[in-house]
Amino acid sequence: MKSDARWCALVALLALSAAGPRLGAEPQTYAVDPGRSRVRIHLDRAGLVKFMGHAHDIDVPVADGRVEVVDGDPARSTVALRFEAARLALVPGSESAGDVPTIEGRMRGPEVLDVARYPEIAFVSRSVRTVATEGHLSRVVVSGTLTLHGRSVPVEVPLDVERVAEGGIEARGETSLNLRDLGIEPPSVAGVVKVANRFRLELDVRATAKTATGPVDPKAGASAQGRGSTGR
Repeated sequence: MKSDARWCALVALLALSAAGPRLGAEPQTYAVDPGRSRVRIHLDRAGLVKFMGHAHDIDVPVADGRVEVVDGDPARSTVALRFEAARLALVPGSESAGDVPTIEGRMRGPEVLDVARYPEIAFVSRSVRTVATEGHLSRVVVSGTLTLHGRSVPVEVPLDVERVAEGGIEARGETSLNLRDLGIEPPSVAGVVKVANRFRLELDVRATAKTATGPVDPKAGASAQGRGSTGR
């Protein structure tokens, strides 16, 4: 009888293991490191003028953010990032020095980002799914909401996520979006469109694991999302 009882207990343990992660599994929280993270926008020229100039590359400094990871249960993982619109700036060398103040002023003004009315940009995930895993590297797809220029739009970003030394993670990936979907008309000069509607967003985000007593802002990204709307 004792042997049968031990056998039943072993079968039950194996069944629980096969069923997946424990319902009570707690997420590991990571604080995004703004100094080691990089988000960049690549804007192409449009129409005939694309032969007369080069594309614009724009740095989007990360203000703060957090990532929560549940091992073995990616659907419960979350991502939140917050940016300050006024800090967007041309990548040094991507435009002639004399033109930089004019271009950045127009980018931050009411025609494009309108930073006076919409000072924050935020991304908050809705779902995370794993596509493939190999060792410390995972390919995931993060679906969420990007709030910018007073609009909240759905965004899907494929990312390569890697566990790095000292308990951190690094996520790299890119996606393409349309300016008009964000309520921004591609800027033009004398009626000639000089910037393409479609642009590329490139992310390289690094985060460090936090202990239970570590300082993490639980509202990262959420405040800007709350102020966004679904249209103008």
